[in-house]
Amino acid sequence: MSRCIAAVIATYRRPSELARLLASLQGVDAVVVCNNGADSAVRAVCESAPVSTTCLDSKENIGCGGGLRLAEEDVWRRFRDQLSHLLVLDDDAQLEADTVIQLADVMESEHAAVVYPLVAGPGGRVGWTPGLKDRAKHRLGAESLSVADYRERFRAPFAEFDWAQGICLLVRREAMDAAGFHRGDFWVRGEDLDFSLRLTACGRGIFAPGILVKHLPPNNSATSSPRAEFLRHAAMIQNIAYLTCRQPHGRRIALSLPGASRRFLSTWGIDAAPDLARALWRGVVRAEAAGQGDGRTFFQRFKEVAKE
Repeated sequence: MSRCIAAVIATYRRPSELARLLASLQGVDAVVVCNNGADSAVRAVCESAPVSTTCLDSKENIGCGGGLRLAEEDVWRRFRDQLSHLLVLDDDAQLEADTVIQLADVMESEHAAVVYPLVAGPGGRVGWTPGLKDRAKHRLGAESLSVADYRERFRAPFAEFDWAQGICLLVRREAMDAAGFHRGDFWVRGEDLDFSLRLTACGRGIFAPGILVKHLPPNNSATSSPRAEFLRHAAMIQNIAYLTCRQPHGRRIALSLPGASRRFLSTWGIDAAPDLARALWRGVVRAEAAGQGDGRTFFQRFKEVAKE
């Protein structure tokens, strides 16, 4: 079967970042963008992109998971059995010209279901890696490393992972058919965790540190205030709790919940303990991802902050 690679992106009012990504994107047959908020500037970027791009407007912001699912459903309708690979991208990623081809080649050579590159943030520093099965290689320490220093420390062409961030993820079609699309009810900081755990339950997840992708988030905005960041962090705890205690594929990361809870308190202080309890209650007892539930959920509180 010849390669047919489609990329999916969910974005919310980030035309500059999306334009940079699309200008760097080569080696794909089509791109589908979910335009959360139906932003006219985002649509204009899609229409002028150097790669064939379909823009799906969503009047409401349905989040990253919901947006990716919408794009994936469109890809499956249009390409059907022709599709061989799906490329999941954050809108603030930037690729090299041969990134997609390299990822696909690794997938074939390693018989992988999903492949993830080394990701470097602003300044070319490596601040995180996927959840590698070899925990000794997973630990970066307190400080980020340069790309060269990280590769020197890693000293291996590939490693297997259980979960990965959603910055740049190449997925084999058969793995998608088995694992399913993104879920839209995680809201934030969890849809990629759930998705990658389901994929690696179906096949090998391979980390390829020889392939580099840049992750360049935008400058601070109204939705990146300390209060908004606190609510996103709380949502992450809820999502981890839900996955580890309520989903079979999440049991592999069960040991991460106590540490994540401690980091939440060390970051935000003892006054954050009531919200930590709420996150654990909603995730474990009520079996809700952070985009579910009613009342004063973290999602509802975030929307109030975003309007301020």
